[in-house]
Amino acid sequence: MITAAEKQFFHEQGYLHVKGLLNPDEVAFYRAEFDRIWTIEGKTGRVWQYQLLKYQSFLDLIEHPAILGRQQAIFGDQTQLIAYDLLRQGPENSARERSWHRDFTFPGDRPLAINTIVYLDEMSEARGPTRVVPGTHCGEQYPPQDKLNEPLPGEVLCLGAAGDACLINGAIWHTGGKNKTAGLRRGIFLYYGYWWLKRYNEDTSLPWPALVNASERRLHLLGVKMPGRDLHMYEPRVG
Repeated sequence: MITAAEKQFFHEQGYLHVKGLLNPDEVAFYRAEFDRIWTIEGKTGRVWQYQLLKYQSFLDLIEHPAILGRQQAIFGDQTQLIAYDLLRQGPENSARERSWHRDFTFPGDRPLAINTIVYLDEMSEARGPTRVVPGTHCGEQYPPQDKLNEPLPGEVLCLGAAGDACLINGAIWHTGGKNKTAGLRRGIFLYYGYWWLKRYNEDTSLPWPALVNASERRLHLLGVKMPGRDLHMYEPRVG
């Protein structure tokens, strides 16, 4: 599900724009599911993983071939879902235009975690898209403290149509933006990494529907079952 050129670009630049990851029917379906679940669960301004994994539609999405295949191209059969959220920003939201940060910092240039942002609305410049600074995923340096809310040299806007996705290395400098349109900015955020990483919100148990009749692969993805014998393994094949 990922070409050699895409994989090389992602490793070198730290991000990848994937066009048409969801087809039009899937976009319509997940928009409706997003709005339905947001009405039920979105009172805190975000739908968290332990809420989202109660719903079959979003359980199915973590194994969507176009999403999971790209994670497995990097992490092999050691792929784990670390975090999973729905985020929605309306025109009334007071978010800053920029707030540069890194999600994950570790020496080296190999990704340990990838945030996959699936767009359910067209991401124009006015809608407040994610911005990245290519190449900043390497090393340990953080964005300059005196420039956290300012444009940075070389920044790239992750624009795209509904159904597109942006994969970003968790260590790259990136920021969300401010929605200046009259509409919503709805995104699905799937965070994958190696199975041995600690899950976010570790103090919150997985909901029971996520485990009912779960396949071996799903148990691996949810971090419930280790994908190999022990820690002394590195087998990047896709099983």
